[in-house]
Amino acid sequence: MTREVENIFLDFPGYGCFACDPRNGHGLRLKFFADDDNGEVFTKITPDGHLQGFPGILHGGIQCALVDEVAFWTMFDKYKKIALTTNIGMEFLSPVGLSGELTISGKITREEGRKIGVDVRIINHAGKVCTKSSVDYIIPKKEVTMRIMGKERFTPKFTQYLED
Repeated sequence: MTREVENIFLDFPGYGCFACDPRNGHGLRLKFFADDDNGEVFTKITPDGHLQGFPGILHGGIQCALVDEVAFWTMFDKYKKIALTTNIGMEFLSPVGLSGELTISGKITREEGRKIGVDVRIINHAGKVCTKSSVDYIIPKKEVTMRIMGKERFTPKFTQYLED
């Protein structure tokens, strides 16, 4: 079964994420879907030409943003907690072209207390894995998250996503 992952940040004060805010006119406006049968979260995008690095090739920094975003929503879908990226490892296997739809999928592969690891792949329209990534997250304590993101943003709706 595939279902859309709710973007809980739509009402978060100051939200304007480049990757996932549907109101960000300069952003990617990604939506995320969970495949409950295989335990993956994914998004799909057909990148525009303004996202290229070398001609016809998706910029590596944009690939990193896609990977980080899918990894976050993969972690969030399972734990329902706000977590912070601590490490991203990227392996660029082949160029990611701009022609055709890409699928970016993530799966939790490591869990150790507050530390969560997510493996992410960027797959081209032909089904070829072009980029592999490993992303590490930490679910910080409530006071740390509030200090980093601003205590005033955490209305009662959002405190449920913080870890004590």
